[in-house]
Amino acid sequence: MASTPKNALSLVLLSTFVLGSMVSLSFSCPTRCEREIVWTLYAHQIGKGEDRNQEESVAPVNSTDNTRFGSIVTNNWPVFNALPLATANIVARARGTHTKAGPAAGDWFTSLSIVFEGARFNGSTFQVMGITEENGQWAIVGGTGELAIARGTIKHTVLKNPGIIGNIRQLDIHAFYTPPAVNANLISIQ
Repeated sequence: MASTPKNALSLVLLSTFVLGSMVSLSFSCPTRCEREIVWTLYAHQIGKGEDRNQEESVAPVNSTDNTRFGSIVTNNWPVFNALPLATANIVARARGTHTKAGPAAGDWFTSLSIVFEGARFNGSTFQVMGITEENGQWAIVGGTGELAIARGTIKHTVLKNPGIIGNIRQLDIHAFYTPPAVNANLISIQ
């Protein structure tokens, strides 16, 4: 049975209405929306001494090679909300590894979780990876908890602080995330 032009037009209009309603529902945002965060934090990296917060867990196989290629270092760096560190609060810990993946000085590949502590994002994480040169950028490739489905970047810069043991790495975070759904009373409805 052939469709008449009138029936075809009705079908097209009905399909457009139904699809238009579906599209507008999927883009609506009554309880769950992506949010943006721009935040500067400071990681304290100590490689030697009693207070070290990173440890070489795999030494290079070729001990005569000064490049340290193949070395794996495990880290648990405290992340502070401000400088100077003596008056700042720890808001997270950067836990993971960095691997010497090439012969040049900056050839450290880093994979870590930034695990947040305290009131704002307690227990939430950013999943981070990238090359750790003195100054560079890491990718935020995921997140959990309040920071679910995170994506973005962290520009990291080593600050020159002669009075501090180890490195202070400024972390300039720019990320998007989708917090858990909440109802009208701001109670999570996961």
